[in-house]
Amino acid sequence: MTKEVFLGVRFLVCLYFLLISFTLSPQERGTVIVVTSIYFTLSLITYLKPEKMKITNKLVDIVFAPSLAFLSETAYSLFTLPPLIVLHTNRNPVSAGALLVASFVLTAYMLREEPLLLFSTLILMVASPVSAFIPDFLGVIKKERRSIVDLRSSYRKLLKEMAVWERERRELENLKFLIDTSTKSDRVEDFLRSVKERFSVRKIHIIPKRDVESYDILMDRDRGLLSVPVKLEEGNAVIIFELESPFQLNDPLVVGSLERAGRMVSLYIAGFRDDTSLGRAINIS
Repeated sequence: MTKEVFLGVRFLVCLYFLLISFTLSPQERGTVIVVTSIYFTLSLITYLKPEKMKITNKLVDIVFAPSLAFLSETAYSLFTLPPLIVLHTNRNPVSAGALLVASFVLTAYMLREEPLLLFSTLILMVASPVSAFIPDFLGVIKKERRSIVDLRSSYRKLLKEMAVWERERRELENLKFLIDTSTKSDRVEDFLRSVKERFSVRKIHIIPKRDVESYDILMDRDRGLLSVPVKLEEGNAVIIFELESPFQLNDPLVVGSLERAGRMVSLYIAGFRDDTSLGRAINIS
């Protein structure tokens, strides 16, 4: 709608000068009407053929609007310039600057004998381009704020995805470690010592059991103990991990890895046939 806005403002300016021409002498009236007609004709051609009249669109207001304000010989005509300055400020800054300079010159010429009105009119002229910048400036701030909000939302989403990826990476590394260690270790003691060093475990106890009530893991958060009941080919065993710090039990990756390590004890121990060994702990420190 830019073309329509330009044509509408120029039409209103031309209409103003046509009406004000009736207050002028016949000779001045004819001059103002002719110049206004040329002004509106060029404005209409610019509207109909904007691609071919780009230069005309920038110059038509600079040439005709100050000229008409000067020919009308009335100070009220100066107020036709601020709308045109506002119109060009965000689209053709050079045209807006030229119109602003022309308004300063005309104001100084027409109001040279009225200092107070001269000063107030100059203030109005300066306020015109400033007022034109405000909506676009607020629009830019609004877009930037929306961009920042979207960026923060994307950043939080990225952090969540990174946290999931990091957890999966650590879990995969721990699982790879357990598999590699189990294939390289000939004895359960060697396997559990590697687990002990990997996960900062103070001691590991293997307690043979004939029966266990449940194969769910148990945690003693006060003492930092993790108990993993294991089903063997003959009998059962409870693997107790004594951690360096009770806070390690809050890490699900550590707990899950130690649970897997405890279950893998069945790869090394088939069972305890000797009843005298039941309840006696095998300590790995």
